[in-house]
Amino acid sequence: MKRSEALAGIALASIAPLPACAPTLSGIVETKGSPLHPTAFGSQLYPSDNIGRTVPLLAACESKLLRVTANNSDFPYFDALFAAATEHGMRVIVVSQYATQPVDLTAYAADAVAFHRRYAAHNPIWELWNEPNLAAYWLAPPDRNAYAKLAIVTATALRNAGAREILSGGTSGIDVSWLYDLRLRGVFDVVTGCAVHSYKKPARALNEYIQAISLMPLGVHIYTTEACVVTSSGESSFFRDMWDLHRYLGLPALVWCEFRDGTAGPTPPYTDPMGLVTADYFPKDVYYTVQALVTNA
Repeated sequence: MKRSEALAGIALASIAPLPACAPTLSGIVETKGSPLHPTAFGSQLYPSDNIGRTVPLLAACESKLLRVTANNSDFPYFDALFAAATEHGMRVIVVSQYATQPVDLTAYAADAVAFHRRYAAHNPIWELWNEPNLAAYWLAPPDRNAYAKLAIVTATALRNAGAREILSGGTSGIDVSWLYDLRLRGVFDVVTGCAVHSYKKPARALNEYIQAISLMPLGVHIYTTEACVVTSSGESSFFRDMWDLHRYLGLPALVWCEFRDGTAGPTPPYTDPMGLVTADYFPKDVYYTVQALVTNA
């Protein structure tokens, strides 16, 4: 058995819950995190979000990251977004765009490289596809072999174009089996980080994070590029526990899934929204929780 397979097998074994961290995370809420591995906060944005209002509000929370999905038709929006992000000391996580299956890998990588070159001066972080482990986003039954090939080809092209941080596509949930297969297929030999999405209560997600971390090669870290809950589920308490979990584990990024109410959610018309601010940009309780925790980290 290869060493990488043996290590991955160990990571997939059942990991007992850490008594100090379940079910309330009371054992880690006082942590200041690791000064060597601080957690950067960020938020998902959509073209309908007003950049002039959104970015300053996030800057007031000491946000370091903005996450957007690339496309080839909204360059005025991306031009303005990258300029605003740089002005406020933020970096942009660019999610590579969806494509019809089967994907033309050469064309797909070329599109990503062209986008990167346009914004290379802003040093974007790349995330290769959004939730490729879901048929709704992969646009076909999820295929680990096909995704691994796409990730390796695209990451290699982006690295050759000068990209310095490239993440595997954020999985729906912390899909340890999916990540295990990507490691065996060599994806984490090419990308520099692994993106995951978690909407579970942090106490329940903790063991999954530990398993995912243990699967990664040396130097490849876990980035949470989507996490949040609907307003009625207690956004502030969820963020507080999730922030403490990320600081405790030394994870480099925690990205909230929706900045403004009404741009995302389980189903339209998003009557139980997930934003940090209301649809008219009025800060919600969770916004002030984020501001207090992140600015005092």
